[in-house]
Amino acid sequence: MNNSFVRLIDGMCATLRAEVLTRLDDEFARGQVFGVINLLNTFKVRADWSVGFLSQQVQIQCDTLEQVRRLLEGCADAPQLVQRLASAPITAALLEAMRDDANRDIGSLLAWLSDHRESLRPEVAVEADRLLRQSMRSEIEIELKNSPRPLFAEMSSGQET
Repeated sequence: MNNSFVRLIDGMCATLRAEVLTRLDDEFARGQVFGVINLLNTFKVRADWSVGFLSQQVQIQCDTLEQVRRLLEGCADAPQLVQRLASAPITAALLEAMRDDANRDIGSLLAWLSDHRESLRPEVAVEADRLLRQSMRSEIEIELKNSPRPLFAEMSSGQET
């Protein structure tokens, strides 16, 4: 039977806590082990096998860009947006590329809105701006939700808090 990537990382962290930290008297060395545990926990949620948070980000971006595309239909000089679909299952590398492309589109749309705000109906400009900025906030929220709590106190003191 194969273990999942998450289980492997959890096992490494548990071993470091139970077998290594308990045998270290040096505060600096203990802090370094907590740094390794923190790094492993970061890998756990960001490694190629972990595509959950990327999928969430891409789905929000796709939904947002589709809403903005529909909102700007019929507006003069509106940029042409490609309809994006976040289909599963896909690789982490493809999801990263999709996320980065969508981020470029969101940035371009914000710049376009800034340049063309006066030519749009006020409610369209406000809603498009709101949707795009909410998408960016959602991306950050997903990043924070999927980031392990840093072990700064443990690293600096060498003690479990």
